[in-house]
Amino acid sequence: MPQGTTLEQGLEKLVTEVIDLGKEVENSIETMLEAMETRDADLARSELGVDARYKAWGTEAERDCMILQARRALAAQHLGHIYTVQSVTNHFVRSGTLCEHICRAIVETEGQERDEDLEAVLIEMARTARNVFHEGLDIFESRDVDRARILQARDDKVDLLYSEAMNLIANPSDGRGGAPEWRMRAALIVHYLERISDHGVDIGERTIFLVSGERIEDAMQHYLDRNASHGGDDS
Repeated sequence: MPQGTTLEQGLEKLVTEVIDLGKEVENSIETMLEAMETRDADLARSELGVDARYKAWGTEAERDCMILQARRALAAQHLGHIYTVQSVTNHFVRSGTLCEHICRAIVETEGQERDEDLEAVLIEMARTARNVFHEGLDIFESRDVDRARILQARDDKVDLLYSEAMNLIANPSDGRGGAPEWRMRAALIVHYLERISDHGVDIGERTIFLVSGERIEDAMQHYLDRNASHGGDDS
């Protein structure tokens, strides 16, 4: 980091770098979803190896955070800013890892018989997780605190689809359950997609801390108290 860089510039540079990482992970999620929708193992194969790249990116961001802390006398709010960057970076890297795991499952079950009902739920779950992740990233980039405070509700659909998928895995249709190997991988994919969605929620919620310095729990309580005082009115 250049010596002439101010503290504020250094902090903003960290945020910009982590947003760039998030957009790369989002591209991987889009590719993963397309591979699921089209059963395209070659497309999924193109994402194998992204985990190492994202982890290296995360390590570099961690190093930049350490350098900034070492060169500056930081106030509590600045330390909170750096902690937020580190936390969001971790969410992005883990989402990239999960994305690669799903793509590997697609490659390794290429051509195997599938339960079409279960596959349809997995694809819908992937689309929803993609949307939650995108919204979390967009909230973090735009620093939209109000949207961050209601993002958890967006994750509810993923939870419902998770339950539906696990029910289909445990109770396959007669003669249409798909190959055992594929079903085993499907159970893992359900978990991976739920975690990607959870990471998206956490990324969005970290915006509250970035902007206001509030802990997430305190911010949510403030939001609930404010709604109660308005009798549930959204205005």
